[in-house]
Amino acid sequence: MRPQDSDRLAEEIGTVRRELLSEFVVSVVRGVGDLQLIQVATLYLLDTGRTPTVKDLADHIGRSVSATSRMVEQLVAKGLAGRREDSEDRRAKRVHLTDEGREFLRGFERTRAEAQLGLMTYLSEEDQQIVARSTTLLAEAARRHRDGQAAGEEPA
Repeated sequence: MRPQDSDRLAEEIGTVRRELLSEFVVSVVRGVGDLQLIQVATLYLLDTGRTPTVKDLADHIGRSVSATSRMVEQLVAKGLAGRREDSEDRRAKRVHLTDEGREFLRGFERTRAEAQLGLMTYLSEEDQQIVARSTTLLAEAARRHRDGQAAGEEPA
């Protein structure tokens, strides 16, 4: 993509996000209650299927081990995450997403999708189909990105 096309697309994406953001944020705040953004981000990290140690998680999110441990305890208390001993190092604790945590994230995503679908009602049927196809292509690229990251590959 040419730099000027990339810049224009970034501006357009920003326009869409700004239009959806205030309504989305209010609905999310209602939905997440007292969860902090870092906690939601942590749940998404756990949604990859990996079960990092608290230290690995702390390194990834840029927090101290003690602060991360407290945050994980809050997620465990809410039933969104779980802790278990590492099978190779009993001193280490592994963190995983619970079914309730996964359900929470899918609800979070549904809220955002509903806001975007609402915006699409202002498009013609033909344009809605173009957006739907484009979204499918982006989802496919996201899956390849995720799978490539898991395998340690670089983008093509």
